Amino acid sequence: MANRDYYEILGVSRDASEKEIKKAYRKLAHKYHPDKEGGDEDKFKEINEAYQVLGDQEKRKQYDQFGTAGFQGGAGGQGGTGGFGGAGMNFEDLFRQAGGFGGAGGGGFEDIFSEFFGGAGGGGQRSARGRDMQTEVELTLKEAHEGVKRTMTIHKTSACDRCHGSGGDPDANWQTCSTCQGAGKQRHQVQTMLGNFVEERVCTTCNGQGKIPDKKCTQCNGSGTVTGPEEVEIEVPQGIQDGQTIHVPGKGEAAGQGGQSGDLYVNVRVKNDTTFRRDGDDLYMDRRVPFTTLVFGDKVNVATLDDSIRLKIPAGTQSGERFRLSGKGMYRLYGRGRGDVYVTVRAETPDNVSKEVKKRLKELQEYGI
Repeated sequence: MANRDYYEILGVSRDASEKEIKKAYRKLAHKYHPDKEGGDEDKFKEINEAYQVLGDQEKRKQYDQFGTAGFQGGAGGQGGTGGFGGAGMNFEDLFRQAGGFGGAGGGGFEDIFSEFFGGAGGGGQRSARGRDMQTEVELTLKEAHEGVKRTMTIHKTSACDRCHGSGGDPDANWQTCSTCQGAGKQRHQVQTMLGNFVEERVCTTCNGQGKIPDKKCTQCNGSGTVTGPEEVEIEVPQGIQDGQTIHVPGKGEAAGQGGQSGDLYVNVRVKNDTTFRRDGDDLYMDRRVPFTTLVFGDKVNVATLDDSIRLKIPAGTQSGERFRLSGKGMYRLYGRGRGDVYVTVRAETPDNVSKEVKKRLKELQEYGI
């Protein structure tokens, strides 16, 4: 299916409880069950797809954080309606990554449908929606490990704080729109290559609100929006990886006059670290030690992202040998444990060697050491 909002499919708000989500699912599943007269198999699949994500606490958390772009497995790992072979990639995600449709530019397949039907989303039943936006945040490896909150200043179109996005003066009297009779939408007959269709579009007189103020807001001149810098708080979860995207619902550009705000997509960039090399949730590092430590064995301090631990090096260890520190690597997303740290020990060659030390090393060389 197109990249529709799962909450919208079930007809619930983003802060709906598990009980409310389950109740909405059962009601819709009963209504659209394909074995029932008047049922709709495609609609039924769509409802199930949404519930498989929102009905699971962990999947819902992941969906809220990353949206479908970062949600691996699509509809609970099914490949039927969720994307390509269950890989979590649907058409709108593909176009967004390719820089074509969707993303910061607009509504993906909704834009394609609008070419045929002239409305938003092919049906035009909703008020105008603000544009999605993209931005980027740069993190250190330690910040990506621990998670962090960032306040970012973004230049965007925001809801007017005087009229709260309605476009009407706070003291205005509101009257029912005479064009749509308060419905917020109008019916139009459209001729397309596929035949004649009757569609519903957002009323252009009231912009879908169904009512009109007798006095416009003086701050936004009735548009419901203002343009300027806005501070947005981004919560970066523990274990985020370079290249992943954080989905912040409702923090894109405002639509104004009752319309829904777009979403914000934050692309994560993790800077290279001077000590560790990251591979997934595991970390790799080199630890240089004196040659005698490799020969006789010893304990050495090894710094991790959290603290310093003592690593035991057995006698006779070869330079280049690797040791694993289990559970000392990166946090995994959503509290699923931690990766490991792999430490490669290497013999340290001293820079300045005294004549006495050189003499003794020569003696060792004679013994083939």
